[in-house]
Amino acid sequence: MKKILTGIFILICSFLFAQQPALNNGIDEQHSIKQNGSCYQIGDHELFLMPTAQTMPKGSSYFSDYELFFLNYTVAPTNRTHVGIFTLFPVLNDFLKTITLGVKQNYYKSNTFASAVWASYSPDIKIATIGNVCSLTYNTSSLHLALSSGAELGKEDSVQTIIMAGIKLKNFIAEYTNSKSMITDNNFNGLITVGFRFGGKKISFDIGGIRPLGGNFYPFVAFPFLKATYRIK
Repeated sequence: MKKILTGIFILICSFLFAQQPALNNGIDEQHSIKQNGSCYQIGDHELFLMPTAQTMPKGSSYFSDYELFFLNYTVAPTNRTHVGIFTLFPVLNDFLKTITLGVKQNYYKSNTFASAVWASYSPDIKIATIGNVCSLTYNTSSLHLALSSGAELGKEDSVQTIIMAGIKLKNFIAEYTNSKSMITDNNFNGLITVGFRFGGKKISFDIGGIRPLGGNFYPFVAFPFLKATYRIK
């Protein structure tokens, strides 16, 4: 169980700092930002937690609140680069120990396909992650696959390999997550998150549920997931 919890934490750290290249052809331009002939909608940089290959236009920034307790602020110094900071909500002074720095760089994009690499580092707990995501987009639908690795520096047995897959069909979103330690647990087959995204030009809301697969979790159905993302500029 300790390995599973460690894997989930590393997974969240790697998720919160990865985002994808603007490829959404045919999207309502009233709620999108023009970038080199294509459109970025608020929230397109990720699914629920999983990063996509999309990035914001240069000079843009956003603020996200996950489940009220997790905060993320990210800026785009270039059309293909995201730099962000993530932390727990400052309930206690120790919230500073959760500060995580992240960067994402898109290195390839075409009209339908894009790929980006990301990395994050938590100085206090010395956890680092690195990953790559590929995104295939057609009109308002998209498919995303990602592979990442994270570890507590100085501890070789803490390395976690994480696989992610997700799909977005207009407002509907589904994503799947698993890791090496989770796969070796016969009673755990990963996490699935399903829900919807609503929003406009400046803000988006993700509402869904997270459920573990495999094992006997009855009568548990799903843990509620709520995220709000606000485009500052």
